[in-house]
Amino acid sequence: MNERVNRLRVSVPEGNSGTLEKTHRFSFAYDHTAESDCQLSLTMPVRLPSYSRGAIHPIFEQNLPEGFVRERITERLRKHIRIDDMLFLALQRDYGIGRLQYHSNHFPATAAGKENLTEILQWQGKKSLFDELVNKYLLQTSISGVQPKILVGDVRATFNTPGLIIKSGLKEYPGLAINEYFCMTAAKNCGLHVPDFHLSDDHSLFIMHRFDLRENGNNLGVEDFSVLLGERTSDKYTGSYESLANVIKMYCASPQKDLELFFRLLVLSMAVGNGDAHKKNFSLIYDDIKKPETIRLSPSYDIVSTLPYLANDTPALKMNGQKKSFPGKAELSRFGEKIGINKASELVERTLTNASETLKQHRDLLQEYPRIYKAIKQAIANCSS
Repeated sequence: MNERVNRLRVSVPEGNSGTLEKTHRFSFAYDHTAESDCQLSLTMPVRLPSYSRGAIHPIFEQNLPEGFVRERITERLRKHIRIDDMLFLALQRDYGIGRLQYHSNHFPATAAGKENLTEILQWQGKKSLFDELVNKYLLQTSISGVQPKILVGDVRATFNTPGLIIKSGLKEYPGLAINEYFCMTAAKNCGLHVPDFHLSDDHSLFIMHRFDLRENGNNLGVEDFSVLLGERTSDKYTGSYESLANVIKMYCASPQKDLELFFRLLVLSMAVGNGDAHKKNFSLIYDDIKKPETIRLSPSYDIVSTLPYLANDTPALKMNGQKKSFPGKAELSRFGEKIGINKASELVERTLTNASETLKQHRDLLQEYPRIYKAIKQAIANCSS
């Protein structure tokens, strides 16, 4: 039987937190000396009794890779070590999104490799740059989502944590880099907070800077809505957008401000036909877990139109009790009023106008993949009716 990772030390930048063990259950115990600033999650306060579950705790599951990255790591390591969730946490070390750091003898801490962002953007080689980056940096990538993506360090950064998320649609999702570049540009034009992002010159790669890293390399706390609801990743498509609004009301220091940002982001996602706006694609961030006044909605991320690849796709979660089709502006306005948004219909109109204007500005780019342009144009039209 292959060697197995069954015990991990877990820490945060403020100090050691405790130990995660896997036997017949997952059990996390805080150290007796752990202070309140070593708390792992808003949902797991420091206490003496351990946290024990049959399935892995949501805060640990948050960054576990899915799809492409998980399959590639499994292929590379399955001859040498047991592949399970504990292995993926051990590989994460201090590279993952958010504050948590994992320590094991199997994968000791090492400095992450770095690349020149300008050279990535201007790549003109015959071989696939994305494949090269995957081969080099696969084992420093622990990030959720099924889309092909990799974590890479930037040579300009003074810290070692990989600060760039590089994505490719490969053959499975043609034009995905252009698709996400348009959607993120639309978000920026709508006045939403977004991380810095780029499209490579050959339009094959979408590169986004991590929003959880400060200039000195220190991590902000990040918890997605699956974590905050105490749910598994497998439940990310269940429930409603109303439940996400309730999370904001419960945790955010300025709930009305963040509800409006959430609503505008949701309107944009529905307008472009984003059927992947699930619970893990919304997060809260904070500077200090002991200071609830710093808890706020994270910048927007992972916005793409899924309709070019799934022509009959539907919203990820229920809105106003249904998710059979993308809502129009009347349904969006009704939802906004329900969660307490002032002048919801005006915000809907403004967001749709900004999305339409962005579509006009990027028409030539999107028409490199006519299916993408056509799908987004029709989605905006349907939402505007």
